[in-house]
Amino acid sequence: MDSGDCLHGGRLRPQRRAADCGKDGGMSENGILTARDYGVQINALIERRRYDHARALLAEALGQYPEDGGLLVASAHVAFVSGDVVLARDTLQELLSREPQHYQARSLLVAVYQDCDQLPDAEAMLIDLLRDYPEAGYQYARYAMLMYRTLHLDKAKLLAREALRLDPEDELALAACLIGDMIDGRRGAEQASLATLMRNHPESENTARMLITHLISRGRYRAAKRIAIELLKLYPHSREVLELVVQLEALSHWSMLPLWPFQRWGWGASIAFYVLTLVLLNSLSHESMAGARYVSYVLLGYCAYSWVYPSLLTRWLKRRAGL
Repeated sequence: MDSGDCLHGGRLRPQRRAADCGKDGGMSENGILTARDYGVQINALIERRRYDHARALLAEALGQYPEDGGLLVASAHVAFVSGDVVLARDTLQELLSREPQHYQARSLLVAVYQDCDQLPDAEAMLIDLLRDYPEAGYQYARYAMLMYRTLHLDKAKLLAREALRLDPEDELALAACLIGDMIDGRRGAEQASLATLMRNHPESENTARMLITHLISRGRYRAAKRIAIELLKLYPHSREVLELVVQLEALSHWSMLPLWPFQRWGWGASIAFYVLTLVLLNSLSHESMAGARYVSYVLLGYCAYSWVYPSLLTRWLKRRAGL
């Protein structure tokens, strides 16, 4: 790892400012490690996920340089990935109270806020970062993912396109654009593997799961199925994900189209259907009993279809999938 690398939002990214990775550089004349030397070693351990070793070295380094920003960010990162989100948040907030413009601290705090479900705070921090770094495509991609999570889909897709324009090589930007393309059903969206991108960026996997739930609630089953298929590629042996794909395959099947209003609006559609049926039969009974009888048969057939067919289709699809 290059000695100029430092932590960025939970992963290693090129540094934005030299001061962010520690103010001291090189080894002192008496052979004592500087804060920068410690930072290089600690970041290398974090990159290899050797968090226990990183934690031990951090204790030694912070004993000598307790105010160093780069070391404090590394300490917060280790706490964050170890599940101590409160400690990570407190460490970063304390650092930012002294160094409010520290890039790595602000970037990592976005991830911490999202993990704590403090989404408005995460958005505010991202807006501040983009104000100071308007060319940071990666931060635009993170903002897009946050907007997907809060279900502001149109805004998310605009942010994703801007992220990809600024940094065409950024994987998170590509993942954000792919999610938008899949929602819209654009051809070619599946050419790049969203599953691979989700494997490299776990936050996009969580966003994808939330989007599936949202799309199902909106009756957009085909879009939800496209994203669920990518999840299945990521977890090919997961029975839960396979059942989700089968369920969405049933809901989006062409033969289920007559039931779409009931799937989309639930009890509201059922009540409306009941009222319309009563009105129609009442009006027809005064004009033509034969017509009313014919409509009654059609409605009975439709009711039988709605009660029996979905379960039969689902059972057949499960058998085909090996469930």
